[in-house]
Amino acid sequence: MDEYYQAIQALPAPLRDELSRLPAEAAGRVQEIRLRTRQPVLLTMGGRLVPCTRFLPGCRQGRYLSGEAVQQCFLALCGHSVYAYERELQEGYFTIPGGNRVGVAGVRGPGGFAVVTALNLRIARWVTCPLPETLRRKLDSLGGGVLVAGPPGSGKTTILRSILCYLAARDRILCVADERGELMAEELEVFGDKPAVNCDTITRCSKAQAIMMAVRCLNPQILLCDELGTPADAAAVEQGVASGVVFIATVHGANRQQLERNPAVRRLLDGGAFSDAIFLAGREHPGLIRQMVALP
Repeated sequence: MDEYYQAIQALPAPLRDELSRLPAEAAGRVQEIRLRTRQPVLLTMGGRLVPCTRFLPGCRQGRYLSGEAVQQCFLALCGHSVYAYERELQEGYFTIPGGNRVGVAGVRGPGGFAVVTALNLRIARWVTCPLPETLRRKLDSLGGGVLVAGPPGSGKTTILRSILCYLAARDRILCVADERGELMAEELEVFGDKPAVNCDTITRCSKAQAIMMAVRCLNPQILLCDELGTPADAAAVEQGVASGVVFIATVHGANRQQLERNPAVRRLLDGGAFSDAIFLAGREHPGLIRQMVALP
């Protein structure tokens, strides 16, 4: 069964029941489910928004979402325990079991979201892809860090997971800082087709904390993490590099110039934490490598 059908089980019954009728061929192509006040349920497919009614013409619940309906979806996805996700919600998201990330939009108040107006449920799948020969050769003689760069939805996590599997099969000592629980989904409800990957995973804490715990306690040769970007991330990576750890990480950006617009990433580039960058093609071709470059 496709992960789409598993992810929608967390939604309220009337909407869940209608979305469960989506044909399997279409379900396998759904990347996100977007729930917006006064809008129909929208599906992201191939990087484009598609109303669910295109595949479910008889759908009533998904044809128009009231503010109350969106709020009910938010509470259902949280398991009616918003407090359990307080730390993540401060960053504008929360991750539900199975590695499905829910982005949240609305009106922020002192204690969190006072009003929720939109939700973006990203469907997590255990997806890997073949790595080109040039990248495999690079990984076989890895001497410096590698950045996987691209815009949102371009397949950065897919490439990172593929690199992880490739290295794990070669008996490298690996650790994964999986802040959002998306890369490995190391919880009770995991990807049904996920293989056993020989690595140590730290999840549900900040990347900076996970990196420092790994460096101090797990002695990795290579550490992988998703979406670097904060000063705390940069400081932790710098300490890890100083301890002899090689980092493979993802970051937002389509080229070197865009990477340097983020001060934390520029600091790592200037400090030599990464020797190579992989730039992905974009949303419409997730996981496709457009260019590999050596970083000066």
